[in-house]
Amino acid sequence: MKSKLDLNLLIVFLEVYRLRSITLASESLGLTQPGVSGVLKRLQAQLGTALFVRKGRGISPTYAAIQLASEIEPAFTKVESALGNVSGFDIQAHRVFTVYVNEAMMHIVRPKIEADESMGNCSIQLHLTPNNEDELFHQLSLHKAELAIDFGYLSNPSYSYDAFYDDVAVMVCRKDHPNIQNTVTREQFYAEKQVLIQRRRTDLLEANYFTEESLIPRELSCECASMVSMMALVSDSDSVGIMSGLLANKYAKHFNLQVIPLPFTSKPLKHFMVWHKRNDHNPANKWLRNKLSTLL
Repeated sequence: MKSKLDLNLLIVFLEVYRLRSITLASESLGLTQPGVSGVLKRLQAQLGTALFVRKGRGISPTYAAIQLASEIEPAFTKVESALGNVSGFDIQAHRVFTVYVNEAMMHIVRPKIEADESMGNCSIQLHLTPNNEDELFHQLSLHKAELAIDFGYLSNPSYSYDAFYDDVAVMVCRKDHPNIQNTVTREQFYAEKQVLIQRRRTDLLEANYFTEESLIPRELSCECASMVSMMALVSDSDSVGIMSGLLANKYAKHFNLQVIPLPFTSKPLKHFMVWHKRNDHNPANKWLRNKLSTLL
């Protein structure tokens, strides 16, 4: 190996390693695919070992690549954090932050952001979280968003997490429901047809996600894509649905609904904030996390 190594080669290597794709790494770094491939060839030549091998339509890191990444990634993360601290962050500078949120947080946080007069010249744009956690991590790695707020804890060693808000699951039905008023028993719950929400992640937005108890199969009335759609469907039928208490209480009057505690032992519906660890000490990202946390 040569005595001097261009650190830019390692930056490209780490991005390819994180994304497991030359195509995605080139997009993230603003380089051409041949450019990224050339960098990898130069680095492999200097190290005297292969770093990636073909696997199906993608690439897979070799043992040498895994070792190299485990040693240098923490150091590069510290360098990025140090540079961010030096450059600082000024809310009077024009900047647009992108944040991924789930449906409940979209409806609760957006009005508070618009009413906040302490944003300086910064703005926060909210987008619905991607359909699965792999895509979410992929988008955060590509710098498509500064952070995300979503249900549940998404375990990934490259990301940091912080509890954001504890919600509770509730049952909703129309106010003039013929069989349910103010409270619901297990027998009543299982006797009614259910409006369900399409799963976005494994066990997400299903009753089993909100309780440790084993629930018996329920009769399906229909399946919808959002909690707002669920409220609309429940409002003009005898069906019932399970959803976020935060969102249910916000719109219960609009849809003429009853919001009723579940007839079984439930657990908190936890919302977590997640961001890439490279942004742990980044002043702008820290400001954004603090701003969002104080809104609720």
